[in-house]
Amino acid sequence: MSAVLSVLDRRGRGRLSEALRVGAPIDLDLEGGLPADLVPAEIGPLVRHARAADPSVQAALRRWAAPGGRDVPGPAVTAILPASRGRPLGVGALRGQDLPVRILVISNGVAGPRRCPGAEVQRVTWAGHGPTRQAALQHVRTPYVLFTVDDAILRGAGCLRRMVEALEAGGWDAVVARQIPWPDSDPVTRSRLRAWTPAADAPVEMPQVDHVCALYRTETLREHPLPEVPTAEDLAWSAGRRIGLVPGAPVLHAHERRAGALFTRERTIHRERQRLGLRPSVPHLPGAMLRALGALPLGPREVLRHAAEVAGQWWGGRG
Repeated sequence: MSAVLSVLDRRGRGRLSEALRVGAPIDLDLEGGLPADLVPAEIGPLVRHARAADPSVQAALRRWAAPGGRDVPGPAVTAILPASRGRPLGVGALRGQDLPVRILVISNGVAGPRRCPGAEVQRVTWAGHGPTRQAALQHVRTPYVLFTVDDAILRGAGCLRRMVEALEAGGWDAVVARQIPWPDSDPVTRSRLRAWTPAADAPVEMPQVDHVCALYRTETLREHPLPEVPTAEDLAWSAGRRIGLVPGAPVLHAHERRAGALFTRERTIHRERQRLGLRPSVPHLPGAMLRALGALPLGPREVLRHAAEVAGQWWGGRG
């Protein structure tokens, strides 16, 4: 079932998000322009067709449309998805790629799925992000492997092919997709993702690989395995390696910002940064907190979330 949206107000964004979750196509027929907080590079990949009264908006939306598939042979890829909940959101999008994709769901043996239509399920004892992903390589027989997560959705049948082509053309050790937020994501999430994986005309270098959606040559991971760390294995693996961002390969992914989860996540990641000898992101907590909160014209909830995030960075980097 498809739907047509003409306004991306709060209700329209909710309808678009729900359609994306269930894999239903959406056509956008804008009566006016895009709201000020939305940009074509984030909305274009989410809709099947886009029309706008403003020709410049319409052109921008179509420029950033999800990459279509091509009816030509291509190499096979194994997609590895650790899952700790029900059926991963992105299985349908992976099955719709124009390359042959084997989907391997790594279930944590506790809350993860026992069955997943369209994918194989391997029940494992969770040993941390790095060791568990690396162990899954024993099941891989394809020349390429994609590490992704159970709440990420590739956009467009040609998304994975673009990543493969960029990996080979750029001589990268690994490439990552451009992350775009959900239509109803909060302003801070939008800003962070735009800075982390920006829209661009061609692949650009990234500071590290990101396992939200990252493609490797399988032989690379066999020769240089992921480190045995409980988290931030993508950061640790990236030291001394060339990582490319593929802006033309969009993946839908964003988390709701919750203070407790933000503190824990940032503390864990910055402990790993400290172990790797990287400079602390927040060497002095009071000054960093004042600068961070002073730059936020937001309500009390977002102030709390941002404070938790900065505190986690400081705590993790203390050593």
